[in-house]
Amino acid sequence: MRLQTSSENTSSLDRAIGFSLAAFSMFVVGYTVTRTYMSQPQSQNVAPGSPDFVIPHQATLWSDLGG
Repeated sequence: MRLQTSSENTSSLDRAIGFSLAAFSMFVVGYTVTRTYMSQPQSQNVAPGSPDFVIPHQATLWSDLGG
């Protein structure tokens, strides 16, 4: 049995699997963060005439983690 070394090129199938795994992982993380954020109670300090429920953009959910 031969082990693959880092100097050998990876196949296109390996890259496709890696990209698919990375995309799926990012989807799961984004979905989990969004669901966690949405399950928190919202404040009732809204202006009259504004919509009752607004879904924020996913980038705003990560702003608290950026510092």
